[in-house]
Amino acid sequence: MSKDLLNVKVQGHLRITEKETGNVLFDMHNDINAENFSLAIANALTANSAGFIRYMKFGNGGARATSSNKYIYSVPQTVGRAATLYNEISEATKDLNITDEDNYMTVTHATGNTYTDILVRATLKKQDLNGVLGSDGDNNSIISEQSFSEIGLFSGDKSLLTHLCFSPVQKSQQSSLIFDYLIRIAVV
Repeated sequence: MSKDLLNVKVQGHLRITEKETGNVLFDMHNDINAENFSLAIANALTANSAGFIRYMKFGNGGARATSSNKYIYSVPQTVGRAATLYNEISEATKDLNITDEDNYMTVTHATGNTYTDILVRATLKKQDLNGVLGSDGDNNSIISEQSFSEIGLFSGDKSLLTHLCFSPVQKSQQSSLIFDYLIRIAVV
């Protein structure tokens, strides 16, 4: 039997953990920009760095508060080549090409499975983004410039691959945040 037509299924999941306490702040599936992701796969298969996962970007346009302090969430950007974060915080970009024990990518595959996982780990350390996302803990506002409410993974050509909008997370100067972004690629 010939299998000349295969379907590719891509899923994403993000977990944000406070490094010092191990407290999980956020744990949720995300959306995929199918057009950009399909182009990234083709580019990566031809060794074109435009297809590599390269950046994790943060923004504060994923949610807004109503007068009664309830959240209205933005719809993740999953259509079109020009899709991007709603309100990118330009200083809050992690270059995933720079690796160390706190920032890296790994590929996991078990023989016989038709899926492979990519783990993208990025860590915002205590000193990272102070004055951009960091506060001294006295900021009680629900949504502020010291918080982020959207995250996306971007390819080497800065195309949005994944996008997630959520309740604002505030990064204080007293904590480091670990972002574990899992991408599962299955061929069925």
